[in-house]
Amino acid sequence: MSAKKAIAERVADDVGGAFTVGLAYIGDRLGLFAALAALGRSSSVGVAERTGLQERYVREWLNAMVASEYIEHDAKDKCYFLMPEQHAALVDEAARTFVGGAFGFALPSLLLAPRLIEAFKQGGGISFADLPGEIPAAIDRMHRPWFDHLLTQQWLPGVPGLIEKLSRGISVLDVGCGLGRSTIAMATAYPKSTILGIDSHAPSIERARTLAGERGLANARFSTHPVERLLKAGDATGAQVKDDGFDLVVAIDCIHDMVDPIESLRAMRNLLSANGVVFWSEPSGSREPMENRNPQGRLRASLSPFHCLTVSLAAGGAGLGTIIGEAGARELAREAGFSTFERLEIESPVQQFFALRAPR
Repeated sequence: MSAKKAIAERVADDVGGAFTVGLAYIGDRLGLFAALAALGRSSSVGVAERTGLQERYVREWLNAMVASEYIEHDAKDKCYFLMPEQHAALVDEAARTFVGGAFGFALPSLLLAPRLIEAFKQGGGISFADLPGEIPAAIDRMHRPWFDHLLTQQWLPGVPGLIEKLSRGISVLDVGCGLGRSTIAMATAYPKSTILGIDSHAPSIERARTLAGERGLANARFSTHPVERLLKAGDATGAQVKDDGFDLVVAIDCIHDMVDPIESLRAMRNLLSANGVVFWSEPSGSREPMENRNPQGRLRASLSPFHCLTVSLAAGGAGLGTIIGEAGARELAREAGFSTFERLEIESPVQQFFALRAPR
């Protein structure tokens, strides 16, 4: 195959994927995936009747989803249906393999292109608070499987001895907690530990407090204080910042977004207890562009200008972008004054994990 043909086919595949994401977004918003799941096997007429939508649009949507292998079609019975793995990925939000939240993140982000064109010309960016309102909720939906199924079951156990400490009861700071899923997961799994989740996005923190309250978690607290000001500001939510610091600081997929990542990491180091540890994750990928020619690298490199890069630059920040790789993480940790940096052997196709320490 010639290079010209290969590139043309890649473009056709990418453009087809973009339209698939647009249609999947529509299907997610209108409940089409859920309706088909509830019906089991159905014609386009049945799905249209259940959703109250126009059959002709529904039929075209169903056929497009079949072409993209999101749903199945029985030509003999002229009906559509979902395989179990498709149901888990697109309908069951409690499933470990649910990915439907990605549609609500991708399409609204792509619609920011005109504003990004101006940022390309003028500089600056789009702040997190100025993003479309559905994006924070979409990020929460995307990351829910991590926190429901992986954080306490696979990720934290990757730090030797940490689970035993959490079970006995320690003080934990959860940085960049968003809508609070990670904080809630730890508070639920380790009732003797106290967890303070912080995030600068006030609407997310309000939702986090509601979710924790619904679960009756007295050991989970939330604050909008930036980590850099946590020591100075003290406690604004009732959670106590111990004089001897936090025994565990958790930062999942957020350091690269920060305005001043080095200062943020330095603050985390200063907040640690004498034998505390920072558990830090970053997206899979490398600072070397040629090493990102794989699905995860391509995804993260492509979304970066639409979210991670622009959110940081909007505040005059470092603008690291989504992918910093292990090498970038090591540099940041060294500049922040951590004495040890360890790449943890935790299997994950989407994240890489580090343990930072600064014994005093």
